Amino acid sequence: MLTLTDRAVSVLKSICAEEALGLRITVNNSGCSGIQYGMSLEEQPGQGDEVLTFDDLKVFIDPPSAMWLTGVSVDYVEGEEGAGFQFDNPAAAGKCSCSGKCG
Repeated sequence: MLTLTDRAVSVLKSICAEEALGLRITVNNSGCSGIQYGMSLEEQPGQGDEVLTFDDLKVFIDPPSAMWLTGVSVDYVEGEEGAGFQFDNPAAAGKCSCSGKCG
């Protein structure tokens, strides 16, 4: 299933702790555009959600997204272009070769 690095958990816990919120991670398989990941803060899991816990941080995953998150790792990175969460999916297919003609 999904893993979060210690750095990602630390940042997320500081964001969620003030409001006692959990993190929802969603996946949208956009076909030619590839997989797009989403994150939002929520108070409660939805019906049927899988609930993962990382050092007291609750992560909610809906059933359609769960299959796309197997083996995915989330990290928090900082660099010259800014900071943010980075999803690493070793099973993701390569870049689209249609040159934007199919979307």
